[in-house]
Amino acid sequence: MTEQSIAEYLKELQSKDGLPGGGSATALIGAMSAALIHMVSEIQSNKKLESEFKERVQTILMEAAEVQAYFEQLKDEDAHAFEPVSKAYAMPKETEEQKSERQQAIETGLHSAVQPPLKMMKTTLKLIELYEKLSTLSIRGSIVNDISVGVLFARTALQSSHLNVLVNTNFMKDETTKKELEGLSNAYLVQGEGKADQLYADSKYYLVHKKWPSVETRSVQ
Repeated sequence: MTEQSIAEYLKELQSKDGLPGGGSATALIGAMSAALIHMVSEIQSNKKLESEFKERVQTILMEAAEVQAYFEQLKDEDAHAFEPVSKAYAMPKETEEQKSERQQAIETGLHSAVQPPLKMMKTTLKLIELYEKLSTLSIRGSIVNDISVGVLFARTALQSSHLNVLVNTNFMKDETTKKELEGLSNAYLVQGEGKADQLYADSKYYLVHKKWPSVETRSVQ
């Protein structure tokens, strides 16, 4: 699936018989957010910068490429993750033994299906961290708009992955495992949302006022 064109992927996404769904689409959004970081960083790397800034930009470039590649991998991983659950629900349930085996298969399948969105949430935190690094470079010009869009993509990926965790844990009977997975997902969400909101507010402030906000300005936004 990673070799598909966007048009081919969207055609499969819109099909009722296609493998990709909301989780796979979330990974694509994350990959696009990482690609925007890479683009902004590459533009900055071509400018005359002090060696210290040059090194920081190069580091961001490499890390963004790694994050993008991982999101592309997760796009495929998520698309196939629910297959075992679907097969488990199709198992016979006429006897008590069959019911027990079926439920165990469902639980195992759901636990596996929840892993890709959890990985996406953790990877999105890395994405947001890269945007934080970009924000320290005092980037100027219309390219800041690409930063704003990328941050919004990252926030969407974080929230969407959280929903994709919950849609799986909602069907779990094992309350201990369910609470553990939801607790981890909630922690990732809380950790990333506030940072993404501040990054978006700062970049939007620049687009409106043509300057980055000071610490004092940020406190009253």
